[in-house]
Amino acid sequence: MTQVGEGIVAYIIQLFASKYLFAGVESVTFDSGVKLYRVRANRVQEEHPPAGTPHWTSTSSYAALYARQGGTGETKAVKVQVRWSQKGCDGSAKVRGESSDGQVVIEGDFNISGDRGSAEVPCEFKKKPSVVTNYGRGLAFTWTVTAAGETADAPGGTPLRLFFSDAHPKPIGWQGEYAGHYVRLADWATLWAAGKSGQSAVLAAIWDKFSDGSKARVPHVTGFSYWKTGAPAQSLKDLLDPTFTDPDGIYVGVGAHELGWSCRAIAHTFMECLALNGIKCEEVEPKRPAGTLTFLVHNWESTPTPVNWPDRYFAGVWVASLWPPLNVAVPATIPSPSGTAYTIDMVKKPGVPGQGQPKAPLMFSNHWIVRVGGKLYDTSYGGAPHPDDPTAYGKASFGGWLIGMSAVPAGSIPSTWVNPSPSESPRAWLAHEVSKHTVRFNNRGKN
Repeated sequence: MTQVGEGIVAYIIQLFASKYLFAGVESVTFDSGVKLYRVRANRVQEEHPPAGTPHWTSTSSYAALYARQGGTGETKAVKVQVRWSQKGCDGSAKVRGESSDGQVVIEGDFNISGDRGSAEVPCEFKKKPSVVTNYGRGLAFTWTVTAAGETADAPGGTPLRLFFSDAHPKPIGWQGEYAGHYVRLADWATLWAAGKSGQSAVLAAIWDKFSDGSKARVPHVTGFSYWKTGAPAQSLKDLLDPTFTDPDGIYVGVGAHELGWSCRAIAHTFMECLALNGIKCEEVEPKRPAGTLTFLVHNWESTPTPVNWPDRYFAGVWVASLWPPLNVAVPATIPSPSGTAYTIDMVKKPGVPGQGQPKAPLMFSNHWIVRVGGKLYDTSYGGAPHPDDPTAYGKASFGGWLIGMSAVPAGSIPSTWVNPSPSESPRAWLAHEVSKHTVRFNNRGKN
């Protein structure tokens, strides 16, 4: 804002000087070709900023995403609305903006004529970071306008919110339910890979937020928890519900989403972070074989010489529920309805952590993982990347197949195992070894 004294000085200069130049920046519009969206109430997807709206004005500021300097598909176009008041400076002029850290420079040429006026100046980045960089919280800029040997400071155009990804983003090509790239995911994608360049380094940096090399991240950097409730978020639109993020969609710390995230939502989060950095990926759905009820997560051990094989393994006793105890081992024997003892041939070990969740469910009826660069990434359980082979993936990830349940006499289950309601009766889980059924993949959306 111009101070009173500054206004008086400018007025005196205009009265008596034969040559003067004053300027200001009214708006900045980034033209990277990448549209970003926010999710509003009822999962309405809103372009950010609305079409035709500048990214920066004196009253508003919106984020924009560009590929880093030298990144594949790099664009540099920017439009800067400049106003001026001048005398004796008609002719060619230049507007220049430089960031406070010296990492970003924007310049453009235009013409000045008349005492007062304004123009939308086609500009471009003359300098950008050469690595993935996140300026989502605002980057201070200093602007100048030069004409006829005069250089004037140009107030405005600061701060600017910018993300620089590794390469021009790939489109979101999965499920067809998303409008486009999201501000919050652009924030994560550039924050998590900050300082990196090149696909392998960026992929490793983003995957590191999902895996410590052997298992999922607990807690997760987003603050979300895998299967936090019985109805977790199934899509990015659920996760990005505006009730649980700040008004501009920028990640500001641990989240508080009530639903948590499902395997599908986690897979799509990972895929979107990769796509925003120009990395090709594909969602893969491991299919449950015919004759099975669910996958058993790989924290079960089968007996080398099972008494009940080859027909089935007895895998412990739980209530007939999708929410069994998550990290409690079962005893060596269980009673049958006749009173005789079943031998347990498949022993459950402590639970396998899921993203942000130290006690993730031990079974699931469907699943989503991600294929990148010829390897499979299980974003829910975060182990080391798997070979792109269904059989190898199944052996590494599944403990077996649930094929049925058998009634067990009521009152025979210690309360430390389960707390069934009066209407529920305990069940012995009947399971098959992984190798008894063929694992299949259903390849879905890709970019």
